[in-house]
Amino acid sequence: MNFDTQRGLTAPLSQIVFEQYSSDGRMGFEQFKSMCADKDWCEDIEDDEMAAAFVRMSGESSGIEYSEFLAWWKLQDERQKGLKFKSTEEKDFVQRVKKSFFQGTGGCARMDILDFQQKCYINGYCLSEEELEQAFAELDKDGSGYIDFPEYLRWRQEDDRFAHLLHDASDQHSQYIHQVGEFFRAYDEELTGQLSIEQFRPLFDSLVEQGEVTETFDKVIHEVDSNGDGSVSLNEFIKWYATTWEDPVASDDEDCEAA
Repeated sequence: MNFDTQRGLTAPLSQIVFEQYSSDGRMGFEQFKSMCADKDWCEDIEDDEMAAAFVRMSGESSGIEYSEFLAWWKLQDERQKGLKFKSTEEKDFVQRVKKSFFQGTGGCARMDILDFQQKCYINGYCLSEEELEQAFAELDKDGSGYIDFPEYLRWRQEDDRFAHLLHDASDQHSQYIHQVGEFFRAYDEELTGQLSIEQFRPLFDSLVEQGEVTETFDKVIHEVDSNGDGSVSLNEFIKWYATTWEDPVASDDEDCEAA
């Protein structure tokens, strides 16, 4: 037992250390890294290795609880070893996920909701705003408004990680957004979520052939490129398409009100 100077009580050293580096009963990733650095346990440990250890210890929650911390603490002289990758396979997987994460964020340490939307889009999931917010909240365990690498890694380790992105077959509006998004995606060969003016031309021609557009190309570009940056984003196209042609759900609602 050791004396806790803050509380004036005796307590196990593990508990004293845990409470020093935790808040609300959980130790977050940055707190965990700070503790390991202060205790000189970070030597030869890379950030992605530390993230993998944190995810192993914290499970599905946003941080490490005391019981989880205690199991690692009891390793004593093996604590630093407990931070290392468990296998070559784990190391390769984490490094692939790390590359994917930083490609998605443009090198930033945090992924915002638009970065996440792009990741979903690349994997074939065109989400409505409501679906996007719900899906993002599933990953943002600590409610920071961003996804950090450990949160992204935890998600990527799940075999059914896209399960909560699947569209509800009974939700007609979500299905409508998905169909429009898939149409756009067919012309976005590089899956950037953006079409240049030249890339938008074949999509426009297809709409003309289907009889859905009678206006000139220049007029359509003026309407769809709402921010005037010279390209058409997925969101711009969905908003333009939804306002140009009736969303079937909105149309049904109007019919009900009229009745």
